[in-house]
This record gives sequence, C-alpha cells and structure tokens, in this order.
Amino acid sequence: MPDNEPQNAGLELVFTNIDPVVVRMARDLLEAGGIETFIFDDQAAQILGSTVAIEARLMVHGEVAQEARDRLKELGFTT
Repeated sequence: MPDNEPQNAGLELVFTNIDPVVVRMARDLLEAGGIETFIFDDQAAQILGSTVAIEARLMVHGEVAQEARDRLKELGFTT
C-alpha cells in the first residue's frame, strides 16, 4: 500500500468524484488551508477512466472533517 494511503479508522470521506483531477484540485485547496488530506482510489479511477464504477475519494482526519466539507462547499466542490 502506498505511503499516502494510511490505514486509519479516524479518516472521514469529505469529497468524491469520478475525475481524479477534480479530487486533486480539492485536495490542493484544503492543504493550502492547512488541512491534511489523503486520496484513495485515484489510480483505479485513472486506469478505468471516467466511469462511475470507481470514484476517487478525498479523506481527512475526523476532527477537521466538517471544516473541510464547509471549505469545499464554499469553493463550489459538491459531491
């Protein structure tokens, strides 16, 4: 498993999209604001293309999940 995909039950899903590029944009905006993020399934989504079979998932630590959701909503990122 890659280093950027920790096995941590304290992570919460804050955003998903079939396009991994959109998920990476959301990640960059959150990290610029000081929120640590983790992306899951982006490689699978790239291999299969933009299909609803596998969405890339953006995860954050539970204690900042609501703040991350609020920031993403303010910036126009909706699931």
